[in-house]
Amino acid sequence: MVKITQNLVSPDRYERKCPYALKPQFVVIHNTANDASAADEVAYMRRNDSEVGFHYAVDDKEIVQGIPENRNAWHAGDGNGDGNRRGLSIEICYSKSGGAKFDAAERNAAELAASLLRKYGLGIERLKKHQDYNGKYCPHRTLDRGWARFVAMVQTQLAAATPATPTKPAAKPSAPATPAVVYCVCTGGRWLPEVRGLADYAGLPGQPVTDVAIRVTGGSVKYRVHITGGKWLPYVTGYNTADSANGYAGNGQTIDAIEIRFTPAKGATSRKAKYRVSPGKGGYWPWQTNADKSKGMDGYAGALGVSFHRLQITLE
Repeated sequence: MVKITQNLVSPDRYERKCPYALKPQFVVIHNTANDASAADEVAYMRRNDSEVGFHYAVDDKEIVQGIPENRNAWHAGDGNGDGNRRGLSIEICYSKSGGAKFDAAERNAAELAASLLRKYGLGIERLKKHQDYNGKYCPHRTLDRGWARFVAMVQTQLAAATPATPTKPAAKPSAPATPAVVYCVCTGGRWLPEVRGLADYAGLPGQPVTDVAIRVTGGSVKYRVHITGGKWLPYVTGYNTADSANGYAGNGQTIDAIEIRFTPAKGATSRKAKYRVSPGKGGYWPWQTNADKSKGMDGYAGALGVSFHRLQITLE
C-alpha cells in the first residue's frame, strides 16, 4: 500500500469536526468531485469552518489521514445515523476529470478499504457508498464505472494471501495462549459492535436479539439458538455476519434460548463456554456452561417463550 501520512485535525477542533468517539462498523466511499490532491483535500478540511470532514483522502501517490479512526466524522449526510456515527470515510481524489490519476487513486482506495475492513474484523458487506446513507450520487465517478466493480477490487485485496515467511528452525513448544471469545448480536435489523469476553454485553435493553455470531481465538466453538415459539435451529461453527448458512445462528426471528459448546485446542487447559442472557426487564438469568445439565443448569441459557435482549460469554 502507498505511504500513509497523518495531518490530523487539532484536538481543539474536535467539538466541531469529530465530536464523538467511534467504533468503526462500516467503511464509506466518497469521490471528492474535484481535482485536488489528497494533501490539499485534508489541509482544506482542517482549516475551514464547516463541520464536514472525513478520515482519509487518497490520491495516486499517497494516503493522507485527517481525522483519527476513533473519532466520528460528518461525511455521510445522515445526521446521527450509521454513516456519520459508525463509518470510516475515504475520499477518492481526482474524480472530477478522471483519467490515470483517478484510476491509481481508486486502486489505492480499494487497498485502504480492504485494510480497514480487515483491521476491524468487518466483512465486505460493511463496505458502503455515500449514496447508501442520504441518496446523494456519490462516489459519482466510481458509480459511473460500476459499484460492483469497485467492490470486487476490495474483495480481491481482502482475499490476497499473506506473503509466506521464511522457514525457521523449530522452536521449543510454548504453552498455548489463553483463548478468548468474541461475539456480536443482531437486533432491530442491524448487527451491533463486537464484544470480547466480559468487557461488556452484546445487545440493547428493550430490543430482542434475533441472531448471534461467536468466534474463539483458540480451540473451537459450535452454537445454536432457539426461535421464540418455534424450534432449535441447526448448530453453526463459523463467524461471518454475511454467511447465513454457517456464519451465525439465527434466521431474523426473535430468540429465546442459546446453547454454546466450546472445545479447547489439543493440549490446552480444559475450559468451557460460560454464558448467560437477560430478558427485556430485570437482571440476568443464571450462568450456563457448555450444554451441561448438572447443578441446576438446563443445557442452554434462556427461558423458552421469553425473548432475551442481552448476552454475555466467557471461557473458563
